[in-house]
Amino acid sequence: MKSALSLLFFTFLFAASLLTGNVSLDLSQLFVPGSQEATILLQLRVPRTLLAFLSGGILALSGLLFQTIFRNPLTTPFTLGISSGATLGASVAILTGWGAHALLGISTVELFGFLGALTTLWLIYTISRRLDSTGSNRLILVGIALSYLYGALLLLFYYMSDFEESFMITRYTMGSLLTAGMQEITIVGIGAALLLRVALHYRKALKYLSVSRDFASLQGIDVGHVTIRLFLLISLSVGMLVAITGPIGFIGLVVPHMVRLLLRRTVDGLIWPVFYFGGIFLLLCDLLSRMLPTFSPLPVGIVTSMIGGVIFIFILLKR
Repeated sequence: MKSALSLLFFTFLFAASLLTGNVSLDLSQLFVPGSQEATILLQLRVPRTLLAFLSGGILALSGLLFQTIFRNPLTTPFTLGISSGATLGASVAILTGWGAHALLGISTVELFGFLGALTTLWLIYTISRRLDSTGSNRLILVGIALSYLYGALLLLFYYMSDFEESFMITRYTMGSLLTAGMQEITIVGIGAALLLRVALHYRKALKYLSVSRDFASLQGIDVGHVTIRLFLLISLSVGMLVAITGPIGFIGLVVPHMVRLLLRRTVDGLIWPVFYFGGIFLLLCDLLSRMLPTFSPLPVGIVTSMIGGVIFIFILLKR
């Protein structure tokens, strides 16, 4: 019954997302080749809806995996500095004037954002190895330190930028789904497939890690190897996403806890549900961002933070 209701709700959200926007669509013209309605539907609404679902799934599942391997219920895909690195990389593209260009059909802002995420990933791994430890606490501490460093550099960029550049950087940090195209959908789809493949491959190890690292070791799991490999592959998927959408907060924190409360399963049984409900959550937030009476489309990251903050307080009170 619950599955049928959730599928019905997903179908309703998907259809509402396709039909909601600044331009009203004549349903009789939707499937007429060359019509304005068909063009808007196929080139704007469908890519944005798919991007919302895949992005929500990636962020929610990344949150679940990070909270499991680091055994910290407050860990999110952005705790370790990947988001800050992508934002800094995108800011470099904007400040250098390359943001208006494209390479191989991909926006330079997106490319620099991905390079920033990759650089952060390399720095966290390298510094952790220099500390003679790649344990979860080391990774978190290095990521937090890099986040503070990137935050200071970003403030410096704001100070150096003119009004237009500052506005572009600010809009990027709010998170948006406006840049959706089939090329972006392909990239994010690859990231989602990679993340699901890795999570399902390590589902038994994740189940043991959710008990304790010592218990996982006793079951024959190489905890250090699994932690590093999951960290690298999850961060790669998140970096691909943030480079395109910018940081969209709270999904990786709130959705895993919501699904745990609803389903009461072990982590290996939450992989698909968390991905699914993460996609639904971002679809809903994106739909609300387009329905609000604002002068311009509201960045979806604002809506997720507002709703996510309220839900997280509710979860705290429930638990």
